[in-house]
Amino acid sequence: MNRRPSIRGVLGSLLPPRDLLPLAALALCPVLTCRFLATSPPPAHAASSRTPAVVPVTWPQPAFCEAEWFTTTGGTHGGAVTAHQAGDSGGRRIAEIEDGDWIDLGVVSPGSVDSVTVRAASGGIGGTVEFRAGSPAGPLLGSLTVPFTGGWDRPASPTARLTGAVGGVQLFAVFANPAWRAGAADLFAVDWFRFDGPAAGGG
Repeated sequence: MNRRPSIRGVLGSLLPPRDLLPLAALALCPVLTCRFLATSPPPAHAASSRTPAVVPVTWPQPAFCEAEWFTTTGGTHGGAVTAHQAGDSGGRRIAEIEDGDWIDLGVVSPGSVDSVTVRAASGGIGGTVEFRAGSPAGPLLGSLTVPFTGGWDRPASPTARLTGAVGGVQLFAVFANPAWRAGAADLFAVDWFRFDGPAAGGG
């Protein structure tokens, strides 16, 4: 938005709700900043009546994240790719997930998020999703298992509890199953992530 709204002495820039933005964008616009302009003489300790107070207002943690919103991907077998799939949220998912692959979900606040639910489907052997802080090899915050779900069009929604994180961290989802072998089917495909807890507006 380029316009600067002015309402009853308040100037500021209004950003869209964070649950409408990719996680990759959160580091670029983490707060709504307002300037409250005094309409009466400033207190004695104030430097100037023209010096506004800047009050940061933090949006809630986004409660929903499409899997294809990842910022970067990598891993032992090259990382995940975005694929089109009828019936998935937004018509897309991430696929070609093999042992050791990972995605970067950007800077979030697991310290204020209790759990993450993942919608995933597997026509392969399944595996685990590990949530790690700072890097794909960083501290483990929680994990969940995605089993064989009966086919690539039969999703399940397991949940992982998150613990041990304090403040905003770079969150990575790491996909693993040491039993996977080259030439075998993908472990699973992921449609979305849902964050639950006080910072996600619930729990």
